[in-house]
Amino acid sequence: MIVKLVNTIKFIIKVISCGMICMLTVIVAMQVINRNFFDHSFTWVEELAGISMIFVTYLGAAIATVNNSNTRIDFFIRMLPQKVTDAINLLDNLICVAFLGVLSKLSVQLMKTNINTLTPAMKLPISINYFGILIGCVLMILFYLLHACLDIQKLSGKNIDKIEEALNP
Repeated sequence: MIVKLVNTIKFIIKVISCGMICMLTVIVAMQVINRNFFDHSFTWVEELAGISMIFVTYLGAAIATVNNSNTRIDFFIRMLPQKVTDAINLLDNLICVAFLGVLSKLSVQLMKTNINTLTPAMKLPISINYFGILIGCVLMILFYLLHACLDIQKLSGKNIDKIEEALNP
């Protein structure tokens, strides 16, 4: 059941990210054409592109987290016995949860601080940028906790190969 839920969340994140990347492509191309051929530019394109990039970045980081494909330098860790490797992976996941918890708290504070500050062209609250960070961090926390639970099961001797295979593409 948890695998089905995670795969549904992954699908939703991918659809949102793909939509935002398509939108980014269209609006940036539109801006380039307007600047080069019509000597005119839209003031809202940079704002929307920046907001979209923040969301795409943090949603992409969440996908990388659930797929366990974040950048890691684990050459030496993989040389250790399997139990030690699993314990180090568990510790790594918990450290990432703590870091993302701090980042989430800071993004909430910045959302509160900037709720009344609006972007110049689109008149959107600046807080929307920090909301993208918060969503990505919360998803990453959930996915790191899932991986931590799987690491605990590995350490207790359970075979979780089918679960890991179902989670990874």
